[in-house]
This record gives sequence, structure tokens and C-alpha cells, in this order.
Amino acid sequence: MNNEKKKFWLYIAPFIIGFTLFTLGPMLASIYLSFTRYDALTAAEWIGIGNYTSLFQNERFWTLLGNTLYYVFLGVPINVVVSLIIALVLYRNIPAITFFRTTFYLPSIFGGVAILILWNYMLTPGFQGENVGVINALLAMIGIDGPGWLSDPNWAKPAIILTQLWGVGGNMLILLPALASVPQDQLEAADIDGASAIRKFFSVVIPQISPSLFFMLTMGMINTFKMFNEPMILPGADRQWTDTLMVHLYSNAFENYRMGYASALAWVMFVIIMFFTLVQLALGKKWVHYE
Repeated sequence: MNNEKKKFWLYIAPFIIGFTLFTLGPMLASIYLSFTRYDALTAAEWIGIGNYTSLFQNERFWTLLGNTLYYVFLGVPINVVVSLIIALVLYRNIPAITFFRTTFYLPSIFGGVAILILWNYMLTPGFQGENVGVINALLAMIGIDGPGWLSDPNWAKPAIILTQLWGVGGNMLILLPALASVPQDQLEAADIDGASAIRKFFSVVIPQISPSLFFMLTMGMINTFKMFNEPMILPGADRQWTDTLMVHLYSNAFENYRMGYASALAWVMFVIIMFFTLVQLALGKKWVHYE
């Protein structure tokens, strides 16, 4: 082995060791544990596909799967559309444009539990003399009786989606350079052909920025399937209104110590995410355009 190969293996050794110990090892262990009854306190007991059978017979699993798919198929497109609208507005050369771009991007940095607690305060419905949340107070100023938000089963999941719009600045930052890369000659050709602004947007701009849109949709879908903080910090009056599969996994693993069941759920989630990702990749071939 020459010196270059030795240096190569030396440089990547920390990653290989870390990946093997902290990623690959736990993954292989979870496959085995998914076929056992294991509470992290006693030895694992082999039960075959019992965890998977119990999982698919559990009505709560299907309810939370429905919640998760709701967030994925409604929340992710809304997030992308709002990001695109903001990017289109902030792409224009207007006074103090740097200030506005920074203002919209900063919330995507200041996330986490503290922000969700703030959202919980803002979404307080204010029934029966309780303190009225900021959002309902603002709605009351224009004569609108605000909904119960998290305490209302019809508004609980839309409220969770609303809180996710706090971080659209991250997607906006991806779209701004994509919009800047749209060839001006194509826009000028569309003007010569008499295309309207809407026609230019859908026939020229969207195809040119489709790789960025595809990336945001795919990553947004994967991250939403793994969504945990929002339903955990912003629970509805009934947890089944807002909880996701990731919350169900956490509850079984670290509250009920059903590690085998949680491992089975983790691998079912992996298969679900992989399935929808492959579908997304297949559909992307029909509408994503690369130079």
C-alpha cells in the first residue's frame, strides 16, 4: 500500500469508526430487537414478527399514520408555495432588500423548543375568561372570532402546519439563487412571443427552478415524516389529533420501555419513507428539468 492510500484510509478512519459504532451498529441491533420483546432492563426475548403484528393491529398506529400523512401532503406543499411567494417578492430590486431578506431568513435559525413554547402562547384560544392568545386577539381586532386552534380537532393539525411556516426563510434562501439563474434570454423570448406574466412564470421560471423545488419537496417530505418537536411541544386537547409516528416511537421506547416494538415501528417508518421517496424520484423525472 503506497503512502497516498495510507493517508486516504487514515483520514477517513474517524468517519468509518464513528459510522460503524454509532450508526451502522445501532441499525443492525434495531433489526434484531424488532423481532424481540425487550425493555432495556432484561434480556431480549425472541418473539418473531409479534411486534409487527401488534403494530399493524394497533388502531393508534393507523391514526397517527394518517396524521403524519396529513402533515406531509398538506403541510409540505404549503411550505414550498409560501417560500416561493416570499422568494419572488424578495428577488426584486427594492430599497433595503438585504434587510428584508435577512429578516425573513432569521426565523429559520431561531427555532427549537423555545419558539414552539412561544407559538403555544400565541395559539391560546382564550375560552371562558382565559387569556386570549396573540393570534386570536389580533383576529378579534378585525371582528373575527378566532378558532380554538390546538383545542379544536378541526384546527389542531392546521395549527401545527402554521407553526412550521416560521422557518420558510431556509427554503427562500435556496430559491433566491435558483431564480437568479433563470436565463434572461428565455424571458425576453417569451416577451417577444407575447406571453403573459403568468405564462412566463409557469412555462419558463418553474421549469428552470424545478430542481430546487424538487429538492425542497423531497427533503420536506422526509423531515416531516420524522417530525417530533411540534406535536410534542404543541399537543392538542387530545393527543391523537396531533401526534405523529415519531412521537409514538418515542413514547413506546422511552416512556413505556417497549424497545422491541419501537424498533419495529422505526423500520416500518423507514420502509414508508423509502417508498414515498422512490415515488417522488419517479414522478420527478416527468416535471424536473436539468440543463
